[in-house]
Amino acid sequence: MDTTLCFRTHAALLMTLTRSRQPAQTPDIALHVARCSECQALRVYVLEQLLPGVDIPTDSCSVCDADLAAYVDMHLDQSASAAAAAYPHVWWHLWSCTDCAEIFAQTATLAGAERAGILSPLPTAKATLAKRRRVIGRLNVAPQVVARFVQTRALLGIAYGAEEPVVLDEGEDDGYSFQLSVQREPDGTWKVLVSVVPPVFGVAVITIGESTFQVSFDPQGIAQISGVPATLMHDGRSAISVSIEAL
Repeated sequence: MDTTLCFRTHAALLMTLTRSRQPAQTPDIALHVARCSECQALRVYVLEQLLPGVDIPTDSCSVCDADLAAYVDMHLDQSASAAAAAYPHVWWHLWSCTDCAEIFAQTATLAGAERAGILSPLPTAKATLAKRRRVIGRLNVAPQVVARFVQTRALLGIAYGAEEPVVLDEGEDDGYSFQLSVQREPDGTWKVLVSVVPPVFGVAVITIGESTFQVSFDPQGIAQISGVPATLMHDGRSAISVSIEAL
């Protein structure tokens, strides 16, 4: 057994008992816990310290998924211990499921970027405006296509810094033309752009993996988000979908 990974896992598990807000549950640790009896025993110990007398939670992806977003928010806004105490089933499952741990890590990265002001969070829309919205177009790119594009560009050794956005999907409907483009930024993160011609007064609802962002179109008919982590663009699991909505 990899003792270095054991030490990392022990530290991450014990962090649950602190006021830390640093996300510590990762796919590599989840894979290790699933195979290491010593780390599994420590997981039980930490749960008992956190919530004495509690039963072992249901270990289910669907149960975890239902509260994962709330778990991430509480983890980042309050602490690891607060999130684990409120959602012990999520906390428990993330230590042994690599798929859910991957989603957690990606979601926490994007949510952290929102809090740092790098990405604009999805605002709470007024009900009256939501009812008046009209979807005029949709764009979708499969996760494999996103990953293949990014990997191909890297393989060819293309310099990203001064490049123009590259179109991943486009379409037409009801007199409008739409494009979904991406562009790597100098710091290694990515920009996602949505354009509509002719311009509309409305928003683009952009979903990347498990995170959704609402961005208003500017007068030129362009909506964009910046600072998308590179890991989301090449992991082969994060699709990009866009709903173009006129107000």
